[in-house]
Amino acid sequence: VALRMLAAMPELAEVQGDALPRVVAKLERAAGEGAAAVSSQVAVDLVDASPDALPRVRQALTAKRRLSLRYYVPGRDEVTPREVDPMRLVVVDGRTYLEGWCYRAEAMRLFRLDRILGVEILDVAADPPAEAEPMDLTQGVFRPSPTDELVELELSAAGRWVAEYYPCESVRELGEGRQRVTLRARDEDFVLKLALRLGDTGRVVSPPAMAERVRQEAGAALALYAHGA
Repeated sequence: VALRMLAAMPELAEVQGDALPRVVAKLERAAGEGAAAVSSQVAVDLVDASPDALPRVRQALTAKRRLSLRYYVPGRDEVTPREVDPMRLVVVDGRTYLEGWCYRAEAMRLFRLDRILGVEILDVAADPPAEAEPMDLTQGVFRPSPTDELVELELSAAGRWVAEYYPCESVRELGEGRQRVTLRARDEDFVLKLALRLGDTGRVVSPPAMAERVRQEAGAALALYAHGA
């Protein structure tokens, strides 16, 4: 799947020639026809959210128990362990969040339930500090830092999931299902992974240095695969 996504990137059309399609074909032949069919049809799941998140969070709130979470952070594209004293469940813009005191951040935090990959109720009483107070959510949940990089992406109809999955500062319709979106990212590696994941369904427009890095990194990956083939 990753190879197909790289092969489809418009930035690499002049770089790869027919090298990557040959690599993909070899791998598919080696894996068998069944694997080839899966490679052509499989969709990339961004996170495998825990189906137990909501009932366990509710149970912890009722029992006033601390939670241990495995939480996906899209801004860094990583999974982090958290211990949280749950305080309430809130729904903002159609999404459900756990609000509570996060001991990792030593501050109040919101956790989207569909980004909780694992949840365990600890045998520890929830005891948030006195300064832990519910957040004002009247302006929404996204509070970007002015130091975060502002990234502009152009998305095809098949890449529109980005605007639904990640908090965007702006979304502009371009027609024929295409979008131009801007979002903030604290880590360039996150933008690189997102761009490679998008394949031909999206591209980095700005900043130019980031767009160039995507092209170079993807080209290097293609060269590595082609050399190994």
